[in-house]
Amino acid sequence: MSDFVSDFWSVYITVIVVAGIIGLTYLLFSQSKTTVKKGEKVETLGHVWDGDLAEYNNPLPRWWMLMFYITLIFGAVYFVLYPGLGSFPGIRGWTQVGQYKEERAQAEAKYQPLYDKYQKLDLKAVAADPNAQEMGKRLFQTYCVQCHGSDARGAKGFPNLTDKDWLYGGDPKTIETTILAGRHGQMLKRGVRHSVKRRLRTLPTT
Repeated sequence: MSDFVSDFWSVYITVIVVAGIIGLTYLLFSQSKTTVKKGEKVETLGHVWDGDLAEYNNPLPRWWMLMFYITLIFGAVYFVLYPGLGSFPGIRGWTQVGQYKEERAQAEAKYQPLYDKYQKLDLKAVAADPNAQEMGKRLFQTYCVQCHGSDARGAKGFPNLTDKDWLYGGDPKTIETTILAGRHGQMLKRGVRHSVKRRLRTLPTT
């Protein structure tokens, strides 16, 4: 929307949308009056194909007309409730940013206790927790299998994570540095800290 430059575009879009709805409503209403009495001959529109396939001016079935009316009513109500008429925000004041913030706040309230639980535990205790193992498995399948394989045995140019050989050390702090910061020429930096939080929101807590 270019209303930061001029209000013209907001008015322009609003006029087009409103005029379209009014025009379609008038067209539909005018066609609703068209009826064919029993035995009355229906004229064709002059279009004929294959010699005898003609286009007749029959009125639409009533159920079909009703569907069009419902569609127009739905559209009009939608434009009143939600954004769509230029810069008019709708009486509900809905925005995609507002919805995102609301959903994020709900997710934080639901999953923050889970984060707090594992942040307070020792790494070995976390590794022994069945729920943490399941979450770790899913995170690995999402972010790591492309290089290290689904069995973590790696491939040509990618380390085997199941053996006892460590390129930079196997202590918890070094592993955390490898995952979060990456290794130059070896492993790209992963936005795991934020990705893990997003991923955890989709995992069961029991």
